[in-house]
Amino acid sequence: MEKVINKIGKTAARTYQYAAKTAGKIAREIKLKSQMADDKDQIKSLYEEIGKSVYEKYLSNEEIDVEADIRTSCSMIDVLSDEIEQLREEILDLKDLKQCKNCYYEIESDFHYCPNCGCEQNLSEENMKNDGPATIETTDEEDSILKKQEE
Repeated sequence: MEKVINKIGKTAARTYQYAAKTAGKIAREIKLKSQMADDKDQIKSLYEEIGKSVYEKYLSNEEIDVEADIRTSCSMIDVLSDEIEQLREEILDLKDLKQCKNCYYEIESDFHYCPNCGCEQNLSEENMKNDGPATIETTDEEDSILKKQEE
């Protein structure tokens, strides 16, 4: 009976740890997606400012000097776009995914080939280390049986 209670306790602890880890990942993903949406809104506003500035100069027959008129806004768009890309990569990492270098399809981080286009993928150092022989997980009861058989 004690073994059963211990096993239930271990299972409950593992389940709790998994649930807490998963909830943390989900919360982090939501936060990152929110940041991405904010950055995209800022980019949209910058596009509108650029368009408005150019159109107003057109209406008043002023010469449009790209360097002076829109350089700052374009630079800010570049910064925001880079940030969006970093956030996207962080989200992929949270999900244990990566992007195919050929077709940009989202795939599992340990895939050797893209299931979409078949392109060979570079594996990270971590995935190369994990690419060894498979191991079998056993229960406590199975472990004790195997131990007795070895003796």
